[in-house]
Amino acid sequence: MSARFRPGLFVPLLAGRAKIGWLRPELAARLAAWPDVFACSAEKVVLRDAAALTPVVEKLAEEGFILGWRNERYAVDGGFEIERAAARPFGLTTHAVHVNGVSDEKMWLARRAANKAIDPGMLDNLVGGGVSAGFSFEEILVKEAWEEAGIPGELARQATRGGTARILREVPEGVQSEVVHVYDLALPRDFQPRNQDGEVSEFILLPFDRILGQGLTFEATLVAQDYFSRRSARPGSAPAGAGRAT
Repeated sequence: MSARFRPGLFVPLLAGRAKIGWLRPELAARLAAWPDVFACSAEKVVLRDAAALTPVVEKLAEEGFILGWRNERYAVDGGFEIERAAARPFGLTTHAVHVNGVSDEKMWLARRAANKAIDPGMLDNLVGGGVSAGFSFEEILVKEAWEEAGIPGELARQATRGGTARILREVPEGVQSEVVHVYDLALPRDFQPRNQDGEVSEFILLPFDRILGQGLTFEATLVAQDYFSRRSARPGSAPAGAGRAT
């Protein structure tokens, strides 16, 4: 699990004068085949027509430049939408919502299913998901809370905002450029998560002092650290309602 990012290995992707992404050189070279969509040089690639991206991305997927097609669109920084699977190959900034599920000085973790395209079998936050186009952070939170952990909407909406984690790192698909929006959710003592969408293989409830170092995903580590850093700033405190049976 590395946070390394070496910009010299990538070609900047621009929209106008704004840098919006990062491309591996082989992908940057391939984009020269669409001069109406991209202006390509050795130093940079400029996106000319975001509205014409869809057929380009579909062709790149056919050729193996983009793997794990999701048939889901992300709204990315730069003011346009793109197929989710293309976000990392293009190094575009996406947004995600992750939830620290807390109960009685313990935290729930979810083990990602073995067939997940990214980080299979690793431990994750109780709830986490990318923000699809057309959804607010809170709508994604409620949606993912039910699908991933069986948390009803009325309980999920009690989650409170934490901090944000900004990620920029090299990954096998290209570059992960992501802003993770952290929430905390106090859960009743008798709460038992139940996965609804097949993306979680098991749930584990661990004391706070055993969370870090348990094989968490990169994102989950940052999200848990965000919670612990805020908690330590308020000695003896936990999210409102934590550990109460309701």
